[in-house]
Amino acid sequence: MSSFRPRRRADVDPPAAPKPGTITDIQPQRRDNARVSVYIDSTFAFGLHIDLQLEHYLKKGDVLDEEKIALLLKQDAVKKAISTSLNLIAYRPRSAGELASKLRERGYDAEAIDVAIGRMRELNYLDDRKFADRWVESRQMHRPRSTRMLRQELQQKGVDRQIIESTIEEAGIDEFGDALALGQKKVESFRALEPQVRDRRLSGFLARRGYSYDVIRRVLEALEAEETVDGQ
Repeated sequence: MSSFRPRRRADVDPPAAPKPGTITDIQPQRRDNARVSVYIDSTFAFGLHIDLQLEHYLKKGDVLDEEKIALLLKQDAVKKAISTSLNLIAYRPRSAGELASKLRERGYDAEAIDVAIGRMRELNYLDDRKFADRWVESRQMHRPRSTRMLRQELQQKGVDRQIIESTIEEAGIDEFGDALALGQKKVESFRALEPQVRDRRLSGFLARRGYSYDVIRRVLEALEAEETVDGQ
């Protein structure tokens, strides 16, 4: 049997650090005009945000040592993290915790993430309370679910527990009313089923929305009472 195994991400060697030397060329990148390619001793060394080139007055003939290169790459990582954050938030609103998790997945270090999140807060693009409010409002309007499930979802998004609790409390969620409305809509597709099968299907549907056994039982009783009244 072969001993070969695929290399995991953690097994992959990190890219070698650019070697120090003299800048022989700086060229705009074709795919991103906000970045330049820096060549050291006639070999591509690294990409850099154009703002950093201007900030550090980089030009042909400059000599870069290891410390200077490390500083440039560190600052460039922050620029990239900020750009990535803007793209992620433009796609849809994020909580601070969720954004940090996404940036970690993309390989940014803790310092770059902290700076990027701080910048998003400065721009008023990150507000966990507003995020939680919008999340709960959207869920209850389009796909109602239990407060327990809402808590779990917001926790997964990295929202602080106190913010979650105050948001849910102020939302004034009526679990039974929401579950009953869902049951009334869903039961129409189960009319042809035997009562026991119908109740089992409805119970499973409501359970997947996070509703407790007690709420589900009350919904089934209410639906049965409505059916009795309609049948008279």
